Amino acid sequence: MIVRCMRPLPMMVAWWGLVTAVAWTAETQPSSGERLLPSNAVELLSAQSLDGQDMTFADVLGGDGKAVCFTFLHPACPLAQRYGPVLAELADEFAEDGIRFVGVVCEFDELAEIAGYRDEYAIHFPFVTDGDFRLAEALDATITPEVILVDASGRTRYRGRIDDRYKVRGEKSPGVPEPDLKNAILDLLAGHEVTLPITEAVGCPLDRPEVPSTPTRTDHAVTYSEDVLPFLHAQCQRCHSPGQVGPFTLTSYTDAVDWMELAIEEIEARRMPPGQAESDFALRGTKPPTAEQLAMLREWVEKDMPEGDPSATPTLPPLPDYGAFEEDFGPPDLVLEQTSPTQLGAHGEDLYRNVIFPLNREEDLRIRAMQFLPGNRSIVHHALTGYLPRESGEEAVADWGGRAGMSHPDDQAGGWFDPHGLGFRPPPLRDDGLPRTSFVGGYVPGVRAGFAPPDAVYLVPAGSDLTAQVHYVRTGKTETDSSRIGIWLADRGPDAAPVRKIMNIIYLSGNFAVVPPGVTEFLVTGNYTLPRAAEITDITPHTHLLARRIEVRAWLPNAKQPQLVIRVPKWDYNWQSPYSFERPQLFPAGTRFEVECVYDNSAANPQNPFSPPQAVWNNEQITDEMVLPMLLFTSEAPLDPQGFSFFKFYSETVRSSFLKRLVQHRHKYVADAEGNVTRSTDFHDD
Repeated sequence: MIVRCMRPLPMMVAWWGLVTAVAWTAETQPSSGERLLPSNAVELLSAQSLDGQDMTFADVLGGDGKAVCFTFLHPACPLAQRYGPVLAELADEFAEDGIRFVGVVCEFDELAEIAGYRDEYAIHFPFVTDGDFRLAEALDATITPEVILVDASGRTRYRGRIDDRYKVRGEKSPGVPEPDLKNAILDLLAGHEVTLPITEAVGCPLDRPEVPSTPTRTDHAVTYSEDVLPFLHAQCQRCHSPGQVGPFTLTSYTDAVDWMELAIEEIEARRMPPGQAESDFALRGTKPPTAEQLAMLREWVEKDMPEGDPSATPTLPPLPDYGAFEEDFGPPDLVLEQTSPTQLGAHGEDLYRNVIFPLNREEDLRIRAMQFLPGNRSIVHHALTGYLPRESGEEAVADWGGRAGMSHPDDQAGGWFDPHGLGFRPPPLRDDGLPRTSFVGGYVPGVRAGFAPPDAVYLVPAGSDLTAQVHYVRTGKTETDSSRIGIWLADRGPDAAPVRKIMNIIYLSGNFAVVPPGVTEFLVTGNYTLPRAAEITDITPHTHLLARRIEVRAWLPNAKQPQLVIRVPKWDYNWQSPYSFERPQLFPAGTRFEVECVYDNSAANPQNPFSPPQAVWNNEQITDEMVLPMLLFTSEAPLDPQGFSFFKFYSETVRSSFLKRLVQHRHKYVADAEGNVTRSTDFHDD
């Protein structure tokens, strides 16, 4: 294996802080799936301390040590950041049992990076650097984060991931993670063979090259300045720039050199950019990279990543200020604040929370644009904004406003936990047919204000508060967020365009009761027919964990072929993007919209919440399934004044719940031996 490594640095610091000149070596050989260090590992594994003394493997173990856990890390690797506090807790937990942890960093520019990483994530075990990759090669480490557990005799007892939260890079597995490293340590301490000695680590490859010292360019060579930087500016920097949601930056030549090979892998796997979609109509926002752009990036990597002439960089527009409200509309007419900040602990399950933004308006609000503005973009993954009656919000907080959904003791949040249901009873429609609760927009990184066409408004009923269903992700340290919602009103004076239309949300539900276990291509369909002409402006596909792909088509009356409204060919529950069309698309009365969603309920699906797979029913919990794209239309009169599209979805979930109870023999009433019918003591309302 050829490894291109960083230039070693001359300075030396103490072993129990950072060791910069490392001479770890080991002869290794495979034996029954493990790598075995030789009997003289004490002499072969050593590190030089500040005073020039060799620190042997025995010195690391100490007098009562039982094993050393080598943890290969990179300060900028997203998963190394996520797992930093997990490793710190494991090291503290097993210190008295003789398990020693050592952090190993192969690639870095300055020692301050490593010290900053150690301090930021409160890691107390020592770090060493391995700039020549000798230790990485001896232990066969290829990924960060990756752990290798070596016992006192020199046997490698475990290698691989810390837990199975990420079985595929970029795809977070649901449910409670299996603590693979902890299980291995417990087996070792109990004197047993490790039950699962090898797992596959995922993360950042340990082979990023050093910056070329003399970058050159020929007349036809691809360079960073002329080709790669414009691509990164257009495709990546809205998320991968300082203060944005991306876990590392892609704003400099050094950034591109460090991350491009990994970026190409992610692009080819269609995990980046997230939320890629296809449509017969032009969509606003960044388009997925083309085959030509990918070929350009590969050529640049193959030609040793020349920088080129910085003065030849084309003029690039400034990146939008994603920390501010949209500038095109002027300052918002109203700015709503969440009632209390959200605090997220260092690690645990993602947090889903419905945050209330009090509106305190006793008249209908006619809105032309609305923007959800995160206070901390590094933890706000996405948000769906909507409205509901004030009393419904109070009901939800009373029922679900505690610590439900929180998995870390430092978690704090107002609002209520939404177990992927509503959390309150949907109020009846208003007499004029206007829904009294509805989603109206959304936020994902890089998306700013959602606005109505010039001749339409969002109508929020009097007595409503705004809410945001927010998905928070953890960064490996305690974080806080206090987001805002900006509102631009439609009443803009005598020169404003006349408003003739209102925005409508239609729920396009799928018709099914259960996704059976073991199937890999389970197809669910559903449809909705427009009662009158309307223009579609936005669409938000929605399903849960088992979905592999989803698409919506439109059949015009008497058409022989449908039009593709949206297709998400690689569905990822973690990226539920709303998609806006560059121009509203007019569809006549009688147009039939059809949705198709394909599920994989097999053990091979890393997103499957159940192992082994089990029947998954149509309902609102995240471990249930649903098909519910939300279509946003403009029309001169309400399209669905009685809310039938939502009640159709609701009736499907009720039918599914009823069938589930029958299958599980959870009957509400039972008959005794004498034929008397009584309520079952085993029955509980869902």
